[in-house]
Amino acid sequence: MNLDRDRFWRDGYLVIRQLFTPAEFADMRARVMESLRLRERDRTPPVDALADPLLSQYVHEPRLIEVARELLESRDIAYFGDGSYAVVGHDYEPGRDVGGWHRDNTDRSDLHAPDWRGRYGLIRFGFYLQDHRRTSGGLIVRRTSHNRILRGWSAHLQDRYLNSGPGDVGVWSMRIQHAGLGCCVRGFPGLAVGPAWQRRLPKFLQAPFGKEERAALWISYGAQGPHLLRHCDYLLGRSERLQMWQHAHYRPEVLEACASAGLQIINMPERMRGALAAGKPVGQHRRHYQMAY
Repeated sequence: MNLDRDRFWRDGYLVIRQLFTPAEFADMRARVMESLRLRERDRTPPVDALADPLLSQYVHEPRLIEVARELLESRDIAYFGDGSYAVVGHDYEPGRDVGGWHRDNTDRSDLHAPDWRGRYGLIRFGFYLQDHRRTSGGLIVRRTSHNRILRGWSAHLQDRYLNSGPGDVGVWSMRIQHAGLGCCVRGFPGLAVGPAWQRRLPKFLQAPFGKEERAALWISYGAQGPHLLRHCDYLLGRSERLQMWQHAHYRPEVLEACASAGLQIINMPERMRGALAAGKPVGQHRRHYQMAY
C-alpha cells in the first residue's frame, strides 16, 4: 500500500481514498444501524466494536492493520478496546456530545507530560458512513496540532475538513486537535468551518448536512510502548468505558481471527471487570482528566 507516511507525521492525519468500496461502506452502515436498532430494542448498554458480533470483523480488517503498521512503523500493533460508533439523535447530540475542539490522548494540554515525549503511537480510523464530499457533518482536524499547542486566530489557518466520500477512510493521531460534526464552506468542501465560525458565518455560506442520519464508526490502534500502556490506564478511569466494557466479551473465534491477522489484543473488558472485582476505583471520571506523572 502506497501511503504518504511523511505527510501523516507532518500533518497529523491522512484521508485514504477508496480504501473500501462504496458497497462495503453501505454494508458497514447497515451493520451499524442494525446494531443500534438491536441495542435500543433490547435496552442493552453499548459494547466496543470487537465485542459486537455485527462489527467485530472491522477490528481485524487486514487493510486497517496494514495501514497502522505502515504509519506507525511497527509490527507490534494492538487493539485496546477503543472501537465505537455513534448516530446523531441516538444518545449523541450536537452541542452536547460533539462539536467542540478536543484531543483523544491522555495528556491533552501539558506539553511536559509523558504523551508529548517522542512520537505518539496511537491512531484512530474514522469511517463517516455517508457522503461528505460536498456536505457538512464530517470531521475537522487542526493540522500539525499533534505536535504543538495552537491558539488564537492563526490556529484557524490550520483547520481542515475531511470531505470524505463512500469508501474513504480518515486516520489521525489521537494527539491531534479535532472537532466532530464539522461544517465546510458551500462550494469549497476543503475549507473547514469550525465550531466558533459555525455561529458567525451565515448559514447560506455553509454547506448543508446530508439528508441521511449521520453515522460514524471509529477504531483505534496503538504501537506497543509506554504511550499505549499509559492510555489504557487512563481509560479505566472514564465512565463511558465502564459502561462499555463491564458487559463486553470477546468470542474465542474473534480472538482467533485477530491472532491470524497478526493483531494483538489488550483485553480491556477483562481488565475492567478484574479492577471492579478487586474494589479498585474505575469509571469515576465522566470527562477528560489529567493523570499524575
